[in-house]
Formats: sequence, C-alpha cells, structure tokens
Amino acid sequence: METPIQIQDNLALDFELLENWEDRYQYLLELAKECPSLPEAFKNDSLLIKGCQSKVWLRATCNAEGRMEFAADSDALLVKGIMTLLLKVFQHQSPEAILETRFDLHERTGLQHHLSPNRANGLAGMLDRIRQLALLYRPVQENLGKAAPRNLPTPKLSEKDNAKNPTFVEIQDSVLNIIKTIYDPEIPVNIYDLGLIYNIEVQQGGKVLVTMTLTSPSCPVAGTLPGEVEDKIRGVHGVNEVKVELTFDPPWSQDLMSEEAKLELGFL
Repeated sequence: METPIQIQDNLALDFELLENWEDRYQYLLELAKECPSLPEAFKNDSLLIKGCQSKVWLRATCNAEGRMEFAADSDALLVKGIMTLLLKVFQHQSPEAILETRFDLHERTGLQHHLSPNRANGLAGMLDRIRQLALLYRPVQENLGKAAPRNLPTPKLSEKDNAKNPTFVEIQDSVLNIIKTIYDPEIPVNIYDLGLIYNIEVQQGGKVLVTMTLTSPSCPVAGTLPGEVEDKIRGVHGVNEVKVELTFDPPWSQDLMSEEAKLELGFL
C-alpha cells in the first residue's frame, strides 16, 4: 500500500500534466465525483467543519485493521474536490501515518496561491479536522488489547504533574481514555465502542466539546449519562471547560458499534 507521501508525489505529477489552472480547476471538479459518499443522515452540525466558507461535513471510522475510513460531502463542488484530494492522501491510512505526514501538496502544486482567503482557511480547517480524527482513533499503547474496566477512577496527579501544561495530544488521549471507562449500565460495552460518541473536539484553552447520542430517546439513562460524561471529562488534567451535546440526528444503530463491541454482544 502506498504511503501518504508517495500518494502526494503521484498527485503532484498529475497536476504537472495539466498545462494551466483552468484545467487544474476542472480536475478538482472531476475529483468531487470520486468523494467517498456521506449518507444524508450524517450531514448535521456535529460533523460540520467550522471555519469553511461552504458547508463541509466529514465523518471517520476506524476499521478492524486500524485504518481510517473517511466519508465527506460539501455544498460547493470545488470544495468537495479539494476534500477529495485530501482524502486520496489519507484514506485507508493508519492514524499514526496521518499524524506523521505533512500535507504539502497545495504548496507543491501552487494551489494555495489560487484559492481565495476563505477557501484557504477552509483547506486548513479540513486538515485540522482530519488530524483531530486521527488523534481520536490513535491507539493508546497501555489500552491496546485490554477491555476498559468499569468505574476506573481518574488518576491522581502529583504536584510535579500538575505543574505541567498538557499538550493538545495529551488532553485528547486522556479524554478518550476516560470516555472508554463509561458504560451504559444495561450493556457490557463502553459508550465509545458502543458508538454513542459522535464527535470529540479539543479547543484552545482546554475546552472540550462532545457530541453524543443514546441507543434510543427513551433510554433509561438519558437524564444521567451525558452528565456522567461531562463530569468524568471535567476531571481530566488540562480540561477547563466541557460541553456535552446530546443528539439523535442521526439515530444510533448497530452499525455504529466497533467490531469488538459487536463480538462482545454476539452480533458477529
């Protein structure tokens, strides 16, 4: 399988074969037809990329081999073509490979000089979201192959640890770890593997935004589970503000569960 760097090299050669920017724009419009399709149910605010002039939605999952699978859409054809260009580089790559790759295709082809400031900001926003999703799905070594235990307490930090300001990556990992300790009391699978977490976004200043759902609107823990998620995340070192949004758009289904969860519950 080609690496993201090799794919960028090949795409750069494709651009060189096009003599002018009118042809290159047309190439991007053609690429839009190849964009991995995103079901209408997922075109909602929780998957909307902020900072883009046009609406852009991006969803990611991680397959059984630990590789990222993206689906996307936009209400602007050119933007959809640019997103497809990004996904050609990062589709089916591991989270580690995505995080280790510097995307510079727009610089090598001169694309950055032919985008309006708003389009350029949108491209940066798309790249940031892809990296955030890769961080979210990046395996944490100490948890690999281990089931998340119930009622795991938040680790206490020493004064030395408290003196440190955690990085974005450290906060992201800690938030993901703590979410994997939260269970629906009626189901022996943590809420992350159950597919109840739609999006986690760590912002500047230690602000964490979580979009989640429940197995049904009438779920018995509807009044308590979002609050438990908020409380657990609030205890993570480096987190200063937490907002948990509950949504039923799209509604939860068994397709959202991880392979491990399906196996645990006898669906495989």
